[in-house]
Amino acid sequence: MLASVLINNYNYAPYLTECIQSVLDQAYSDIEIIVYDDGSTDNSLEILSKFKNIKVISNSNYGKGHCLNQMNAVYQAFKESTGEVVFLLDSDDYFKKEKVEKVINLFKEHPNIDVIQHPLEEVDVNGISKGNIVPVLKNIQDYKNYIYQTESLFHLFSTTSALVFKRSFLENVLPLEEDKFSYIAVDTRLMQLSALSASIFTIFEPLTYYRKHGENDSGKLGDISQHRMYTKELYSFFNRSAVKNGHSSISYSYDKYLENTYFYHNLSKEKCVQFIMKNPEKEYFIWGAGEAGQSVYHALKNSGLNLQGFIDSDERKQNCLVMDKEVLSPSSIYGENNICILVSPFHSYETIATILKNQNYIENEHFISPYMED
Repeated sequence: MLASVLINNYNYAPYLTECIQSVLDQAYSDIEIIVYDDGSTDNSLEILSKFKNIKVISNSNYGKGHCLNQMNAVYQAFKESTGEVVFLLDSDDYFKKEKVEKVINLFKEHPNIDVIQHPLEEVDVNGISKGNIVPVLKNIQDYKNYIYQTESLFHLFSTTSALVFKRSFLENVLPLEEDKFSYIAVDTRLMQLSALSASIFTIFEPLTYYRKHGENDSGKLGDISQHRMYTKELYSFFNRSAVKNGHSSISYSYDKYLENTYFYHNLSKEKCVQFIMKNPEKEYFIWGAGEAGQSVYHALKNSGLNLQGFIDSDERKQNCLVMDKEVLSPSSIYGENNICILVSPFHSYETIATILKNQNYIENEHFISPYMED
């Protein structure tokens, strides 16, 4: 079974060699590699020229913004591919050695599967593991049924470098329609379409390294206003696709969104209440003003607890009001003896706990994870 790996690249020369080499070094050998370069102005083409056993497509920059540019890159590479199974890979990420073999074996064992996804292991700019597995994915069997039951589109799908498709599915949906949805990238579009018309299988094992650096486009969604725009487009795109496929649309409300997050359903209210009521005179904050923190606050807001606000290391959130509560910087609370914290970022708990311990905060006395124990 031939595997096609489609790599899209734009000015990621520092990461290209590791990306491509990770595919060449796979335990599975029946692979073709197709790289689409979207008019890079760095030395990407020079690096690509050193690889003799890959196909390189080099065109001028598509010039329509990140999402449409990437959509075009995937489609142009797909047209040059011949594999029965198609792997997507961003050029700043790279595969674990056994990834292709494990995925191909699953397709062989389960011929009715159309799409396979998995989480990723986060690494820094130098490829050193950050100890985080992202994104947090729900264990769903029937994605379409789940979406229509809950009207939730969150924590369902992974990102580009963790997606694998049967060729037959991509032939039915590509090329994707170019539209005004500037926040909805090719991975989200393909996975929403998969949920409506295909069979999705999730491997809960990170098989790709996701490189987190300052240029990742997804990092922009940390901005509160941009995340709201993204959410609006997310539902608009789904509803447009659903209606085109003969399905009904779904509605969105902020409360419903929070009540269907991974964090909301795994919160232990009893644990949080006991922690806070041990020292009710202290000031209690939630670390994290994003989706996790807001889910925790929403779950606890009617419990009679006096939660002062949020703490977040993202400067874009600091000094803003989130759910009518102020967002403070971590440094503003260091050294304060009257502060206690609920640490909401599930996948970053150990990292944040280390930071707090270095500031002489004691686990279970000054801070806890608000979630149920495994």
